[in-house]
Amino acid sequence: MVETFQKIGDALGLVWALFEDESGNLTLPALLFLAALALATAARCAYATLPARDAKLGGVVVIGSGMTLVFSLVGLYFLSQMVSVGFG
Repeated sequence: MVETFQKIGDALGLVWALFEDESGNLTLPALLFLAALALATAARCAYATLPARDAKLGGVVVIGSGMTLVFSLVGLYFLSQMVSVGFG
């Protein structure tokens, strides 16, 4: 069982090496992937609150909107990091 976890850890290390450069910073493809993932999650959160808006469930809408805001800000953060790495 320990060997299985070591193999999984080694595989994850190889995958992570594709997303990190020699200095330990994230690469442009990694930043693009993370930004797309965060913004797609924000869109899904916003879409999921639509039935609650129709049913006028204020608490659900507030929580869903908060989650949408957080994921949107994370996506924008990764986009800004991508711009700074691209031009920096």
